[in-house]
Amino acid sequence: MKKLLTLLLGVAFIIVLYLGQSHWNQQLGASAKNKPHTTSSQTSTATLDKQNDDERGNEKQLLDYTSHWPAASVDRFKQTLKEKKPFTILFVGSPAIGSESDGTFPLVKEKLIETFGEKNIQVALKTYNSTSTQFIKGNKQEEIAAEHADLIVLEPFILLNNGLVLINDTLQHTTKIIDDIKASNPKTAFILQPSYPLYQAKIYPKQVLEFKNYAKKNQISYLDHWTAWPDSNKDSLKDYLLPDQSAPNEKGAQLWSEYILQFLISKSTSSK
Repeated sequence: MKKLLTLLLGVAFIIVLYLGQSHWNQQLGASAKNKPHTTSSQTSTATLDKQNDDERGNEKQLLDYTSHWPAASVDRFKQTLKEKKPFTILFVGSPAIGSESDGTFPLVKEKLIETFGEKNIQVALKTYNSTSTQFIKGNKQEEIAAEHADLIVLEPFILLNNGLVLINDTLQHTTKIIDDIKASNPKTAFILQPSYPLYQAKIYPKQVLEFKNYAKKNQISYLDHWTAWPDSNKDSLKDYLLPDQSAPNEKGAQLWSEYILQFLISKSTSSK
């Protein structure tokens, strides 16, 4: 009897276990039927929405950096972002602004690309070891126009002109350069900047002041980087220039580039 009872209990246990498992499977099936089904189309839409949100957030962040740019350049940058084309910034002037591998330019280029991204911005350089008179006579402005830059940062040979070209002529040449380039590329905007300061110069600072006033009068953005250099009458300025004052030294290039970058990469958190 004991063996029979044990056998019956075993059979009953198996039956209960089977019925319990069947009931559980039925519950799971019902739950799966009631659960909303996510289609591949819905998944793709959600992914696309997230990508669009990310792009809008990235665009806003990039536009925040442009708060010091000319208004026309900001509008053009918005357009190039929508078109997924790079916005081109071209630095033009004397060799004082550097070369592809030395001086101020490579420092500026590296940081701009790092901030805005290679797909969104291109940074180029065109230098001429000439006076503005020689530049105009050689129709070099046509070479600049051919670059189709969206924004040109122009140093109009004001230091190379010193002692050779009157400041009034320098300003007239600056106007011609801008007008000729805009005739070919109406959407091109300009930022003006002087060359680096000289130690104990007398006439040159006055010329730069007139150049600054010219920019203000004509409502052209102006990089007033001289405010970041030591006073030109103080010995400390020599710490930023080569011994013959032919160019900024490494320390001077760093100072100049930092000023340019503070202008072109605003730290403001408010977008235009």
